[in-house]
Amino acid sequence: MNSLRTLRQLPPRARRLIVLNAVNAAGSGVVLPLLVVYLHEMRGLSLTAATGAVAATSVGALVGGPLAGWVSDRFGRVTAVWAALVCAALGAVGYALCDTPTTALAAGFVQGLGVGGAITWNALMADLVPQKHWPVLFSADFAMVNAMMGIGGLTGGLLAGMTGSLAVFQALFLLDAASFLVTGWLVAREVRRHRSAEPPAGQSPEPSAEAERPRGGYRAALGHRWLMALLVVVLVLFTVGYSQLNSGMPAVLLADSRLGPTELGVLFAANTAAVVLVQAALIGRIKRVTVGVAVALLAGSWAAFWLLIWAVTGLSGGLLALLVGVVAMVVFAVGESLLAATGPTLVNSWADDSNRGRFNAAYGFVSSLGFMIGPLLSGRLTDAGHATSMILGFTAVLAVLALITFRSRFLPRTPLSALEETGPEETGHEDAAEEGTRA
Repeated sequence: MNSLRTLRQLPPRARRLIVLNAVNAAGSGVVLPLLVVYLHEMRGLSLTAATGAVAATSVGALVGGPLAGWVSDRFGRVTAVWAALVCAALGAVGYALCDTPTTALAAGFVQGLGVGGAITWNALMADLVPQKHWPVLFSADFAMVNAMMGIGGLTGGLLAGMTGSLAVFQALFLLDAASFLVTGWLVAREVRRHRSAEPPAGQSPEPSAEAERPRGGYRAALGHRWLMALLVVVLVLFTVGYSQLNSGMPAVLLADSRLGPTELGVLFAANTAAVVLVQAALIGRIKRVTVGVAVALLAGSWAAFWLLIWAVTGLSGGLLALLVGVVAMVVFAVGESLLAATGPTLVNSWADDSNRGRFNAAYGFVSSLGFMIGPLLSGRLTDAGHATSMILGFTAVLAVLALITFRSRFLPRTPLSALEETGPEETGHEDAAEEGTRA
């Protein structure tokens, strides 16, 4: 009840944006789990070519994120969001029509441009929703997107099992492309409605190219002390944590435990459900948590996750191993929920209207980089038979990160709720004053 009350306190515009993003995520959730199957079995491409298209998406995301950040600050949020959605739609159309490795790789890269550019969605929401609602806004958005991705994945899996028709798969990709364009149209309408209304106190309308000019570009963004500290933390978290949920963890369990693909499906379903439930439990409390404590809890939860996965590999399969795996996925969901509320809130609190796109793009770029490095690292280690060493190493890295962020001034020590009243420079002064008082 407390979580529902908190959600009802969000402005109507915030709830509409969350619904828009969730519906769009459901469309992607239908096709993304089927991509490799579609390219390999329906299009006759080799597994190398099929997985190469996925890798091309990661490359495209690394390019699309910084480019979208520049477009967002230079020409406006809607232009950047539209560009990202159009690229994602073109990629989906490309998948529907591709019949060679080259066209599949091209479709993957173009869609990756849209995936990378999607980070500007956070900047758009930050412009349209008052700052005091950001922690709850980003938490609820993350939970809804995960839930709809899960529902979409289940729907896609059922459809794939019911038919082996190429035309059905093509139709799914074309529907996904259409959902991107419809989302873009609805977002543009929402922004027009926002501009026609009187902006709330302390909140300015979406910046336009004429009203705002970028100040300093990416050089200024990367010169921001707190942002750089956060980017270092995020790179570590995504490399040894977040990216491993879909790479290192399945590889370890398939190689060193008696759990198979069916059990892995149960674990991922448990994670999706846990994200929604954990977000519901935290959504009214997350604003009271300090930044350092939130990141420390995040890193600590993922360290515990790896220890639980290690425990699964030592069990002889069966129900007990599956239950321990489910607990591990629930623990991982705690970290996901903390990251969803903390990362975007910090980035947008430290930015202003002239560089919000670049700040979000820098965050998205580092996230994509972690998602690229992480699977390469875990794949090499598991193939070489070093799964146990990898688990213990990742656990140690996350534990050290938790200790650093909890005990040091590496990140601000203010609650997330205070960020709406305190800028990054003021936060630094407050930390210094507190340090002097203690001395």
